[in-house]
Amino acid sequence: MIDVYDVVVIGAGPVGLYAGFFAAENKFRVAIVDALPDVGGQLIALYPQKFIFDVAGYPQVTATQLVDKLKRQALKHHVSLLLEFKVVTLSLCEDENYRIVSEQGREIRGRYIIIAVGAGLITPRKLELPEADKYLDRGLEYVVKDVEEYRHRRVLIVGGGDTALDWASFMVDVAEGVTLIHRSSRFVGFEGSLRRLQQSACTIYTDTGLTGIFGEGKVERVQITNSKERWTKELEIERILGCIGFTPKLGFIKEIGFEITEGSIRADENMRTNVTSVYAVGDISNHPGRIKLISTGFGNVQIAVNDIIRRGNSPS
Repeated sequence: MIDVYDVVVIGAGPVGLYAGFFAAENKFRVAIVDALPDVGGQLIALYPQKFIFDVAGYPQVTATQLVDKLKRQALKHHVSLLLEFKVVTLSLCEDENYRIVSEQGREIRGRYIIIAVGAGLITPRKLELPEADKYLDRGLEYVVKDVEEYRHRRVLIVGGGDTALDWASFMVDVAEGVTLIHRSSRFVGFEGSLRRLQQSACTIYTDTGLTGIFGEGKVERVQITNSKERWTKELEIERILGCIGFTPKLGFIKEIGFEITEGSIRADENMRTNVTSVYAVGDISNHPGRIKLISTGFGNVQIAVNDIIRRGNSPS
């Protein structure tokens, strides 16, 4: 027998977990599905030990701690959590329920869909240096696997977004020394994170790129070049963390007929997409006034669920 839900949330990251909780809190029968083997989405898969600063009530909280609390919050309402459920089909049936099918052929139905997949399936972008691959996992990483590998080391962080700024702030208290380089003079990360970093012991170089990596079998030093002032220098560095963005793959989303804008799903002020009874929340949602923060994603969820309620659809 195929399980039928009032609301199916696609994505079990922080915003998806909160969506499951908030829909269930409003007495809807809810399932959360995710392609990964555990909850937390990209946040846990890529940055489990990253500190988060924008969630109300937490001066700082690690990704793992936050996701654990969100999971417990969702499961207290007996939300169905279906992991390793990679959606390949999302189609509307004659009874106005959606048919959701996984890559393994598992099928469920849902009256309303809330898409909370973050940036979709993502792969970190690699440094464009011929020698970079040679040093991968030998001092160069794109994802922090173990913070202890950075302790008491000289660390270089490459990038100017939220990930680079947050990791640089974190590493100041862990590493022997931290240097952040960004190829532009303008940062794209959260302004508060930048101010916090500028007041720390981190050395920041703008208009500066990584132009060489050296070492016998591991990272020992690097060459950086400033494009504006036209200088080049070498630094003794033991760990390099590349935070230069991701290559997203939207997967099933591209096949459904959503309006895609700037790599995300266009939504209105109520988080409705152009596809009937489907909502988009969090980073995947390109709606008026969008701000890409976990905390604003939680607000998106409340707007979407309350819109479902306003439309006169009582929970089953």
